[in-house]
Amino acid sequence: MLEKIKENPLDYKGYFEYAKYLENVNLKQAYLTYENALFYCQDKLVRIEIQNKLDEIAYRQGKVEPASIVILSYNNRQLTQQCIESIRETTPISAREIVIVDNNSQDDSVEYLRQQDDIVLVENDFNAGFPGGCNIGIKASNSDNDIFLLNNDTILCANSLYTLRMGLYEKENYGAAGCVTNNASNNQTIIEDNLTIDEYKEFGLKTNVCEKKYEYKLMLIGFAILIKRQVLNIVGLLDEQFSPGNYEDDDYGLRVLKAGFQNVLVHNSFIIHLGGKSFISEERKELMSNNNMKLKKKYHIKSDFDSSYYLHSDFSYAFFGDYLKKVNNESRLLEVNCEMGARMAHLAYEYPDIDFYGLDQSIQCATISTHLEGVHIEHYFDIENNPFRFMKFDLIALDCSKIKKDELSKYLSVLKDMLSDTGKLMVLAKNQSYYMNWYPIMMGETNSSLSSDIVYCKDIDEMMITHDLKVESWIFYFGNVSEDMKSKIEAIQNIVGKDSKFLIESTAYILHK
Repeated sequence: MLEKIKENPLDYKGYFEYAKYLENVNLKQAYLTYENALFYCQDKLVRIEIQNKLDEIAYRQGKVEPASIVILSYNNRQLTQQCIESIRETTPISAREIVIVDNNSQDDSVEYLRQQDDIVLVENDFNAGFPGGCNIGIKASNSDNDIFLLNNDTILCANSLYTLRMGLYEKENYGAAGCVTNNASNNQTIIEDNLTIDEYKEFGLKTNVCEKKYEYKLMLIGFAILIKRQVLNIVGLLDEQFSPGNYEDDDYGLRVLKAGFQNVLVHNSFIIHLGGKSFISEERKELMSNNNMKLKKKYHIKSDFDSSYYLHSDFSYAFFGDYLKKVNNESRLLEVNCEMGARMAHLAYEYPDIDFYGLDQSIQCATISTHLEGVHIEHYFDIENNPFRFMKFDLIALDCSKIKKDELSKYLSVLKDMLSDTGKLMVLAKNQSYYMNWYPIMMGETNSSLSSDIVYCKDIDEMMITHDLKVESWIFYFGNVSEDMKSKIEAIQNIVGKDSKFLIESTAYILHK
């Protein structure tokens, strides 16, 4: 039945068969699939049969209310029109309500929107910003409907909303669902951002099929988020202290988790995101910095908190590289000081046969990340008494930049004892000879960035002997060096020696007992 959908995602027959199967598996997903079958069916007699099925499921308490699609409009009438038309082309009327909040546009946006008879229009006489405008739209929507917050610089492809709703209703505790795209952070981009709209639509047609490809996330990028109404009623509206925008989606994801629900990225729901139309670069940098501070204050998180590192998963492979591909299935992996676990959650999706664990020293972060499904994350105060102390792991990862030099011996001793007989210890350390450590001195400054508290590669070399650890291999991470810096680096090389690894910023040692 799923093969029929893959062969022709625009034919009702595959959805009709699949919906019959789902009636005994997931009644709400059955309702959504019959609704999609009705959308594509042109046969009047079959349409009556499908509608009868929908009525029957509704009687059995399986009906899924429509999604109120809340879109903000601020100038860029062409973008808004293109977005609305894509919704009309790809979704059944019964599946959606379109709510447009115009934030006091100065072009012909309002004139166009007033002519649309299938939308709920709210005309602001001021710019309420993104979170404020979204809240106005939510309040204007049907109070029974789910909420789909959608940027106006998006284009829905065939079945984008259908597969997104199917993902949201896969489990009761799924509270919010996001889509994959061509332009977003948080590892939500799955295709390069240089194709034509028609090429993206063709990609979306092939991607938006009924496959269960769901990834747990700490947060979802706010350009397209579908939220269950019951979850919205519990979690509440967007926090308007983040106006005019940025970080309100980070905040909402954390609130969803703290309320006992999951944020899921639906990998088989692709939406085109044109992006980059709302903010000037320098303005956005300042805004993000200010809102990052607000987020830290709200959750009482330590001063070096950066959501792009703690909450997003863009850096999942920076530490692990391709080494996980060599690990046997059904292995256990532990990351020490995993922060909130964004990397762990993404890697758990990429490698479902590996069991992922994380230790976090921040009580505030661990309070949130312990709710994250798919990984096992716990707080620890002392590595010698950590919650996983008497478990054995096939791979343990430690980023030494997160511990002090005088703690290194204790960490290595404990983690070595936690390795399985064939386990590996991956230790990341900074390279003392990296050119940025010496560049300030070359420029006449009195101090370099070297510190007596930082664990450098030479410290790992010394501790390997003390703890009887052996090197299996190295992974080198090179710094980004611009062309105009190369002559200066050559000068540094003449001082520190020809053999200095001045381009290597850090090294990951793969150790074994």
